[in-house]
Amino acid sequence: MTQTKANDESTYISRFKNGEPEAFNFFFNCYWQELYIVAYRHMRDEDTAKDLVQEVYIQIWEKRDLINDNYISLRPYFFRTLKNRILNYYASEKVRKEVVEQMLLRMESIVRAGDSTTVYRHLESIVEESISNLRGLMKIVYQMRADNYSISQIAVQLGIAEQTVKNYLSESRAILKKELTKRFADHDNLLIFMIASSFIHDFLM
Repeated sequence: MTQTKANDESTYISRFKNGEPEAFNFFFNCYWQELYIVAYRHMRDEDTAKDLVQEVYIQIWEKRDLINDNYISLRPYFFRTLKNRILNYYASEKVRKEVVEQMLLRMESIVRAGDSTTVYRHLESIVEESISNLRGLMKIVYQMRADNYSISQIAVQLGIAEQTVKNYLSESRAILKKELTKRFADHDNLLIFMIASSFIHDFLM
């Protein structure tokens, strides 16, 4: 960093802490490209790298009151925050993969035991029963969607807003998932959640 740039930056730090948008833009222009390059080297994915850098700026902006008044540059602060974001990302990905692997192992054991057909048969009967318990427009909207009507087609035919249609479908999904969770409480929760989510998705999406 040149001496001129360092001097310019030091004048913006207090303004940044005070929440001035111009100061935010200054630091965005200073470091976004460098941060993105570092993030991309680790992620090898443009969207993920951009998301991480965006999260860095949001985090620092939201916690700007914690910035030390003695800082003459925020460069180390930005890159340290990015490093932590990358480490957190890898940690969460590792956990997610472990959960998925456990779920797959559990599914394999069920298939070997010949239980998968029974599980899906129960799911189907519960979904059908839950559908019959839906009331009013929610039931009509659900049935039309199951018959491959689009969101806009349902809205036009029923004379309601598209957002209302989406709300009914979302509520239907929540009702069905709640019923599945209650009825299959004696099974592997993760497995049932994954199967139920996929099963209901076929009905509602």
